[in-house]
Amino acid sequence: MRTLFRAAILNPIDAQSWEFLDDGGLLVEDGAIGTLGRFDEVVKSHPLEPIELDGVIVPGFADIHIHWVQHAVRGHYAQALLPWLATHIWPEEARYADTALARERAEMFFADCLAAGTVMGMSYSSPHPAAARIAHEARRGDWITGNVIMTTNAPADLTAASAKPPSDLAVLPDTIGRAHYAVTPRFALNCTARDLAALGAFARYQGLAVQTHLAESEAEVREVERLFPEATDYTDVYDRAGLLGPRTVLGHCIHLSEREWSCLAARGCWIAHCPSSNEALDSGRFDLDTAWRYKIPFALASDVGAGPSHSMLHVMQRFLSQHRAAGVHVTPEAALFYATIAGAHAMGRGAIAGSLSLGKRGDFVLMPRATRLRSPQAWFEDLVQGPMAELERRPLGTWIAGYPVFMNPRPRPSSPAPPC
Repeated sequence: MRTLFRAAILNPIDAQSWEFLDDGGLLVEDGAIGTLGRFDEVVKSHPLEPIELDGVIVPGFADIHIHWVQHAVRGHYAQALLPWLATHIWPEEARYADTALARERAEMFFADCLAAGTVMGMSYSSPHPAAARIAHEARRGDWITGNVIMTTNAPADLTAASAKPPSDLAVLPDTIGRAHYAVTPRFALNCTARDLAALGAFARYQGLAVQTHLAESEAEVREVERLFPEATDYTDVYDRAGLLGPRTVLGHCIHLSEREWSCLAARGCWIAHCPSSNEALDSGRFDLDTAWRYKIPFALASDVGAGPSHSMLHVMQRFLSQHRAAGVHVTPEAALFYATIAGAHAMGRGAIAGSLSLGKRGDFVLMPRATRLRSPQAWFEDLVQGPMAELERRPLGTWIAGYPVFMNPRPRPSSPAPPC
């Protein structure tokens, strides 16, 4: 199957640059990018009747840290991390013992993600193995999912539902598939050192991704120091358990010492940077300059439900706003890169997704374009402005492997929208 799309196209290259085509041609062959270039040149080599799209094509977004079981209550509560979890989130996740509820919520979650332009990501499920299986069966796009492991310091119904390391570990990777499953200790406070070591050994043996939280709040860091006195620091708790490596994605990483930054760099870990969530829970600002200095790879993420919106447009808005307010130089090119290519690499999908490069999966989003031409940088700055509810509805359409999976039925917003 060969389909030729015609539209303006903005394709990220790295954190400093992108390619913009005002009149672009995108050929998708059997689900993969066959050609990208100026339309008049592409159509000469591939004389097909094009599908003309009125807007700007960008790659589909990747969200590498999101709790799908918190989607229905995203942004509803404002508290510090630990009381927020105990008071609101754990009771909500306990509801996912109900498989009918889980199926309904999973369908809603993936539909909302596609509508917002997110085509791939890494999600945290509840402790219930059945809910993780349901999420995998319902997924639309390319997702890695893990049932959170919670064996201690949590309500009895959740610890009872949780898989117990090491005896219960093998079931879900076999059911879901190793490419789509992540070993997921919720965070150090919900596991013993022995549990964490079992999870680390299992992840290494099976070649699985690992996802967890690290140093999101100062109170969390202090509690980890109290419960794990043998460890040098919070990062050392995971390092001793063998959980740190190139396939590890650590959420937040806000309150780290220089030793911890050095350790993450040495182990090759990824960081999920969640600016909107960090603001919502008042957790602090991710130290972007230090991450760059240590050359630690990171990608953007929403962290729903602490993050108030699943829209990666909103996440990019907060990324630019938060760091600029702190005097850190961040650009539209960087925002788009960290929401697309970087996320695909964090998931181990860098060779097959994340941009509109030759041979990669034909995943893309159509964004609105105004009639007056402006620079792509100015277009992008406008694109990510506005309230989060509007940003969730801003994409005009989403395609996966060249196939339309969402088309916006609503008329375009009247606010100045993006051209190039």
